[in-house]
Amino acid sequence: MTVVSIWQEVEFGSYEADLPLWEELASACDGPVLELGAGAGRVALHLAARGHQLIAVEQNPELTDDLQLKSRRLGLPLSVVAADLTGNGDLPVPSRPGLAIGALHVIQVFDQVERRRLMTRLAALLAPGATLAMTVVDESTLLSAGAASTQILPDMREVDGWVFSSEPLWVQVGDEALTIRRLRELVSPGGQMKRMVHDERLNRVSPDALEREAEAAGFAPAGRRQISSGPDEADSIAVLLEAPA
Repeated sequence: MTVVSIWQEVEFGSYEADLPLWEELASACDGPVLELGAGAGRVALHLAARGHQLIAVEQNPELTDDLQLKSRRLGLPLSVVAADLTGNGDLPVPSRPGLAIGALHVIQVFDQVERRRLMTRLAALLAPGATLAMTVVDESTLLSAGAASTQILPDMREVDGWVFSSEPLWVQVGDEALTIRRLRELVSPGGQMKRMVHDERLNRVSPDALEREAEAAGFAPAGRRQISSGPDEADSIAVLLEAPA
């Protein structure tokens, strides 16, 4: 397992609040499920282990290699596709998905131009009437959920004697983006410590704005679902969209 995958699992691997929604949508769809920005496979592996056919798209080559190894080792129905979601042209997936999901605010990694380009690609890729579900940060819960608290315990994991720790420090709300700062600590088996600051930038986009962008690409709004993340994290809103027939 690469260091990139380990940090993904440390910081996101224990998050489960959205999994019931993805299970529900996957059980209701015809055809394979496409996950956009699958990362270390938190969602894709979970759904594949429950018998759903998954197509996991990820740009980072280290993450795609690790995810392929995991799926082969576990014998899961999961195809891993290395592709840049912000590019032009068709996404090289093996079949037309009946559901596409963007978990953990992956759509907010992209700016407006990139989002619109991705929507256009997905409108051509998905099966007629398929569901596209993407989560955005529920900004109204940022402070009430304790996202700015200094009392949040760090996420930790031990791998082969190395201890990985990631502590959320603060969330900065700018005019165009949210910046989440974490303090990462890596302790070797011999006790040497390395500290580093890691910033994650999410472009701000409201559910209304996301629906308008999707409608311009041919999608139709199909409802929203609230995802409650618990007392230490901001909630999410899943925006559901119907692909053109």
